Amino acid sequence: MHPVLAAFPRRPLRILRTGVPSVVGLSLLGVLMLAFVAGIAVWMGPGILHDWEIRNNPVEVPQARISNGKCRSKLVLVTCEADLAYAIGGRRYGRHVSFSFVDVHFGDYTANVVRSADKPELATLDIGLEAMWNRIGTAVGFIALFLAIGIGLFRNAGRSASLKKIARSSDQLTPVTVTVTQMTKNWLGKNVSCTYAAAGAKPRKFAERMKKKEDPFFLDGRTALAVVPGSSPTPILVDEALTRIDLNDAERHALLAARHGAVPPPAAWPQPQPQPR
Repeated sequence: MHPVLAAFPRRPLRILRTGVPSVVGLSLLGVLMLAFVAGIAVWMGPGILHDWEIRNNPVEVPQARISNGKCRSKLVLVTCEADLAYAIGGRRYGRHVSFSFVDVHFGDYTANVVRSADKPELATLDIGLEAMWNRIGTAVGFIALFLAIGIGLFRNAGRSASLKKIARSSDQLTPVTVTVTQMTKNWLGKNVSCTYAAAGAKPRKFAERMKKKEDPFFLDGRTALAVVPGSSPTPILVDEALTRIDLNDAERHALLAARHGAVPPPAAWPQPQPQPR
């Protein structure tokens, strides 16, 4: 056992501030991901349904005119659009088409106009029909990706809310050691990723935010001090200045001294509490 764990106060303590991610922020990001899902469905869905109907009975329109046609590529996502104009049986039709698919392509695309034999007002480009399953897979892939991210954000928001509630309501803090696996800086401060291995349990990963000038209370190497509030399965990091929990000056001095090996550890933690008579 590290001497700091042994020197940790035995009295009830409160957590004054946590680095748990914001519940509101995570929830808003989750809503944003769901908005992306809806946006992708609106952006790609109608075009796929429109071209699927043409695909059932296609007819090429050799006299059709294609204007403003262009395909733009960003990484592997290709977006094509064009204005189509054609005449069938003396009646003129015009339509703007746009679709996206995944492709690794160098150079220009060549395209012809294809319409539905049953509904002449429905027309598209043949490259859109050739890439139909690619377009469906691209849409489903984007929707699944953003939906998974959104669900994950809502789950993390629920965990954050539960941990914040426990931290506010519990004054029973158990000191533990955690391993800091990564620290990344951003304009808001620092993101600290950790792993915690409770006795007899699988290692648990968690992350917290710290201010720009804050650091974890390192014990040695990548090992840092944290506290487990009440029955929480996830610990909360202790900061280098020891201001996240309501320690007094003497207790802070004792922990700092213990980190340097000045305080010998007791036999075990937690110490048995005397039974009331």
